[in-house]
Amino acid sequence: GGVEGVAGVRAGGGRESVWLALFLVLESLGAEERLAYVLHDLFGLPSSETARITGDAPEEVARLARRARERVHGHGTGRTDEGIGRRRAVVDLFLAAARARDARTLAAVLDPDVVAHSDRGPVHGAPAVAEGAAAFARFADVARPALVDGAVGAVAFVDGRPVSAVAFTLRRDRIVTVSVTTGEDRVRALDLVFSDG
Repeated sequence: GGVEGVAGVRAGGGRESVWLALFLVLESLGAEERLAYVLHDLFGLPSSETARITGDAPEEVARLARRARERVHGHGTGRTDEGIGRRRAVVDLFLAAARARDARTLAAVLDPDVVAHSDRGPVHGAPAVAEGAAAFARFADVARPALVDGAVGAVAFVDGRPVSAVAFTLRRDRIVTVSVTTGEDRVRALDLVFSDG
């Protein structure tokens, strides 16, 4: 069915360039990143199931998928302080809105098709992701802004211990993906740079 598929895409005009772009982006990923991204993000398998298939640890699968997600959404290169500051402002607004359950602000910063990734698998859509963010905000004694594996995010602390981390991917100043890591050991294993030092 490959030839018919290509012919169908060509007949679709603009779709051809979309498929080509997706193919080129996936080709630019390393083999491990690509497999983790396809299984975890595209097929929606939890980290534990993806890890069973790839033979990696769940933490490594989550990290590979997050790195691939950043590159797919166009934020893997060319980070500037200004760009990080701008994304940080959007994330701070999101966290404050989640705490306050401010639906209007959440709608303004979340892409309608936002996807949140965690060990339990993906959660789709702004309403469900906003609900999860509100739970994150209520759960933490304090949430400190941080770069999480190079992505703008935050780390939640309970009794001084880092228990959860979130990393965000943005496109045109809207949050398109949220990656959640839970468990003190797993959070400590991430590359965390706190920006409110």
